[in-house]
Amino acid sequence: MESNKNKKFAEGIHRLKQPILPLVKMVEFLYLTGPCKTLQEILGRLTQPVALEGLHYENPQQALQSYEKIIREFEVLKGERKLSASLPFIVNEKQVPLARRQSLECWIRQQILDQELEEINSTLCGPCGCVLCCTGPNSEFDTLSGFRGKMKQEYFEIPLADNEVDLFILARIDSEESRAHTAKYSPTLQVSQVVFYKHEMALYHWQNGWSLILPKGAACPQLETDIKRCKVYAKRPAVCRKPQIFPYLLEKTNDLAKRNDGVEIPVYMARNKVLAVWDCPYVRELQDEIGFYAEMSGLEPIFKRSKT
Repeated sequence: MESNKNKKFAEGIHRLKQPILPLVKMVEFLYLTGPCKTLQEILGRLTQPVALEGLHYENPQQALQSYEKIIREFEVLKGERKLSASLPFIVNEKQVPLARRQSLECWIRQQILDQELEEINSTLCGPCGCVLCCTGPNSEFDTLSGFRGKMKQEYFEIPLADNEVDLFILARIDSEESRAHTAKYSPTLQVSQVVFYKHEMALYHWQNGWSLILPKGAACPQLETDIKRCKVYAKRPAVCRKPQIFPYLLEKTNDLAKRNDGVEIPVYMARNKVLAVWDCPYVRELQDEIGFYAEMSGLEPIFKRSKT
């Protein structure tokens, strides 16, 4: 059983056992404590294998290459780069603002893990053969999604960007009433005097943008159910690219803060966790590997159900 798991998820397991954050932290330390003015100078010197905390990086320079643009934001700390306008206001769980360096570290690490975990999840999702994210709620065991248990939800919502709506040839509900609602708005949107999620799946234009609504028993129209593959995988919506193991270093709050120039910016809370969705079959199979990845990254692993 163990060998089958290792073979099935070999690439993803390898990535989980080689988290990038320990290497990033090393580079940050060398940069801040050394004479180099740019991160590029540090990265240019990483030509030999590196061992860190029981981890081995055969080619650290190559491992860091795709993250270089993000890592170079550390140059703000030596005055070699301007502070990014996208840097949010960050507080800890007691609502105390973080120091400038801590905020920058959290923001950079969140971006790095966003990229790394999307790549890792992409390698795990395909071999898994699961379509739980592509189907609506089911009442009991479903042979297509592989989910066991009764789901309480009446529908699943798949948020879409404006340029993603045309991927789906479906009825569109775009009215003054729908634009005044969100899917979770109370009272619930009625279409022809019936709550919206009791209709066939459709595209809805809400107050906060478009989404695809999958009612009970529905499957995404771009899902080839016989082979459990997405027909538009290469250009699938951004929400479909989100991982089932994802970084929870920062959580966006509903608050806003004012910068020194008066511009309002979002407020995030530092959580310092990795969140894994327990519904996902590969999350259940790789619990130990995910725990190791989180621990080596200096984060707390949290396993949580999404579909209930």
